[in-house]
Amino acid sequence: MIFEYEALNKNGQTVADVIDAASEVAARQKLRAQGLYPVRIRRHDILTNGSAGRRGVLGRYYDELSNYIALKFSQKEVGIFSRQLSTLLHAGMPLLTAINDIIEQIDNKTFKRIVIDIREKLEEGSSLSNCLERHRAVFSEMYINMVRVGENLGSLDQVIERLADLEEKKSILRSKIQAALWYPTFLACFSVIVILFIMINIIPSLSRMFLELGRELPLPTRIIMGFSGFLAKFWPLLLLLFIATGYYLRKYSKTPEGRHKIDELKLSVPLFKNIYRKLVVLRFTQNLGVLLNNRVDILKSFEIVKKIVVNNIIESRIDEAAVRIREGATVSTALSKADFLPKLVLGMIAAGEASDSLDTMLLNIGSVYETEFDLTITSLTSLIEPIIIVIMGFVIGLIVISVLLPIFEMNLILQ
Repeated sequence: MIFEYEALNKNGQTVADVIDAASEVAARQKLRAQGLYPVRIRRHDILTNGSAGRRGVLGRYYDELSNYIALKFSQKEVGIFSRQLSTLLHAGMPLLTAINDIIEQIDNKTFKRIVIDIREKLEEGSSLSNCLERHRAVFSEMYINMVRVGENLGSLDQVIERLADLEEKKSILRSKIQAALWYPTFLACFSVIVILFIMINIIPSLSRMFLELGRELPLPTRIIMGFSGFLAKFWPLLLLLFIATGYYLRKYSKTPEGRHKIDELKLSVPLFKNIYRKLVVLRFTQNLGVLLNNRVDILKSFEIVKKIVVNNIIESRIDEAAVRIREGATVSTALSKADFLPKLVLGMIAAGEASDSLDTMLLNIGSVYETEFDLTITSLTSLIEPIIIVIMGFVIGLIVISVLLPIFEMNLILQ
């Protein structure tokens, strides 16, 4: 069982954490053995939100946000968990013993509760795949199905090792994308903040000074002053409008129609579409190769992979390809009619089928596209940074020139 507790340590400081014990009495004894004096202790159910009793709209949003963040951080722990589990299983350790040892090494509280829940269900006689199925928010459908195949074939240690490799690759790819986009995003946000500060705080003061002179101002100056006055007067309303638009788009993106429109944009927006299509090819080939390599049925593999691609339009095309395969078509023929993979990739898939090494060929294609995607992201980042700097320089330069024009005119009159 999992218990949440608050306790005092030897220095009188409050410590809050979770502990795994057979009962509340055992949990208290375990805490005292660690030199802690329990103040409050209660059982925690991993499948419910710990603060579900919170009232009000803001409370519900806070709970949802907290739960979302906790699950996102938990997903990052899956790769480490898989690597530790595969190592212990390879060493000949029983599954329950291996998971018990891993629990003590987990720092993330939410993920620790999940692994403890898995351990408890294993003790009750459930299979590992069924235990993982209780936590679909953290373990993907592909992960669960591969574990189920490993259990059926008696090669769980090998499957977990392959999943560890796959999760580590996903984590590295995600980190590369985040690192590549972090600086341009920061630069863009900083540029917008600087321009808004100038327009809302600096320009209005200069506008009052120019108006007191009673002279007709140049057109660029009047335009900048008018826009600045509008921002200074209505910025709270614009901020609310921006938040409301973001909220509406978020809600709309969760509807079938909204998701379809967004997925269409991903595949059609210039510059972005080429990068996104490479990511689709990478996800499809790499994950399909891993599934086939672990003896998952081809139709079941297609069913799993279509959810990993995360695009409504591509999902429907994968479904169409699966129907053609069920009717007797080859994989390469079915995918060529689905029309979402490049011709080069389709040719390599056909060659893999002909040599009876489709899984290996798909993994090789995934490796090639992983490198290509990495290089594309790096190149795009190098291109975005100077573009943002040039745009920022142009806008600020335009503001400065508009402000200086009246001063130049006054100097010419005085001379």
